[in-house]
Amino acid sequence: MKEFLRRILCVLVCVITMFLFVGYAGNVQGATPSPGIVSSKDSMVVVMAGDPGSLDPHDNVFQTKHQSTRQIYETLVVYDENGKLVPWLAESWEYENDETLVLHIRKGVKFHNGDELKASDVLFSLKRMRQDNTPAAMQVDQIDFDKSKVVDKYTLKIVTKGPYALQLPMLENPLCCIISERAFTESGGDFFKAPIGTGPYRVVKYNSGDSLILEGFKDYWIKGQPYVKHLTIRYISDASARAIEAESGRADIVYDISANDVDRIRANKNIHLVSAMGANTTYLTINQAIKPLNDIRVREAIWYAVDIPSAVKIAYRNYGQLATGIVSPGIDGRHPDLSKYFPHQDLKRAKRLLAEAGYPNGFDVSISCNSSDQQRKDFCEVIQAQLAAVNIRVKIDVMEATQWTSWLCQGKGELAVYGYTASTGEAGRVLFRWLPDKSEWPIFSWVNQEYYDTIRKALATVDIEKRNKLYYKCQEMLMENYVALPVWHKELNAACKPNVRGFRITPSYEQHYLQYVYFE
Repeated sequence: MKEFLRRILCVLVCVITMFLFVGYAGNVQGATPSPGIVSSKDSMVVVMAGDPGSLDPHDNVFQTKHQSTRQIYETLVVYDENGKLVPWLAESWEYENDETLVLHIRKGVKFHNGDELKASDVLFSLKRMRQDNTPAAMQVDQIDFDKSKVVDKYTLKIVTKGPYALQLPMLENPLCCIISERAFTESGGDFFKAPIGTGPYRVVKYNSGDSLILEGFKDYWIKGQPYVKHLTIRYISDASARAIEAESGRADIVYDISANDVDRIRANKNIHLVSAMGANTTYLTINQAIKPLNDIRVREAIWYAVDIPSAVKIAYRNYGQLATGIVSPGIDGRHPDLSKYFPHQDLKRAKRLLAEAGYPNGFDVSISCNSSDQQRKDFCEVIQAQLAAVNIRVKIDVMEATQWTSWLCQGKGELAVYGYTASTGEAGRVLFRWLPDKSEWPIFSWVNQEYYDTIRKALATVDIEKRNKLYYKCQEMLMENYVALPVWHKELNAACKPNVRGFRITPSYEQHYLQYVYFE
């Protein structure tokens, strides 16, 4: 029976790791550089929306952080341009049994301090995510570290607590970047002193709140990369200011052109706009640990007081898609039809529910978002106006992304505009984040043992069809309990100068790889 389960699990992992995102615009181009590529420029300026806050790859779930840190650190596996999971720092792997994943670490890979990457660095990195209770812990919480071990210098056994087909895809997430054990230990875990990875770029200087100066790592294991040796990343949270950077030509690539600017940028003949649908869904979140939001009647009233299609049209315009599910289209395990759960604005119903809950005159509440996302700020303003119609008085809090995420994960938010990314291409990657042992659980503080049992059963279920049915049930429960109102399915974009080549959107976690960029 155990051998039978092992074979099924191996087949399952192959199926899962070959998913294809709808609208997938490409990812990494493989570990072999294209012959004959010579960049006409040796320096590049990239503008991003969010400052990373630190150079620790494990301390924040926000995509804007990993757009920077993923240039410095690397993961064991990556998704290729066809959405298939392929070797990276791990050159191969196999399943010894239904709970044991054997990883073979690529030989000759060097850290920026000159040390060779070893299996012990990998195990140390994974353990550190859990032991330091970092946001990355959710990626490795099914690993049994008492049983996992280094076999030899280049071989590692990862043992899970039970059959868990998502473990390998989880290791693709940039939260699972590998760090140097020696550098971490000698620096006392200070990533400002020792931001040592194996990535194509090494850190020259980090100017918090302003820029990150990187240079190509001369001993990078993919010979010839990065194609552009000097990289300056500038951080501009204001969306209109980012658009100006693209229009003025001061930046070679500008990430996250807002809905307010995208049509103008697209029409500019001196700019090439690269875009693709991502795997992220934005929600109107409600923290049930705070009164009166713990009352299901109040949450239902909020859902029926807002007009999400109207709010999305105002905030996002023709950018991305109005949400139709808990997870984005094209994700395996997405519920086929949740339409009956989506509310149509009904102010009378909302007022009646508030009165029944004891709030006939409404109440005061706050809604928050990150300062680098203009669409979310605009959306908050629309929600503020809509809730005023039922006497819910909304205060808007806008914060820097790293501060905001930490604040939310401490359970301090009330309403928020927050998103989850199905980075593995599988619904479980989103749905398991409502478990109470996950760092983001306090954003919702939703207590529901039936949900916990259902999602845990799903994550341990080998049969794909049976697992997806459990995922469907989880998505229905989220909607029935007014936990998270899906708002918008994210579109990714970047404005590039016409001579930029090799830049591709990375839907999995938006960590676009700059080592492939060159200038014609």
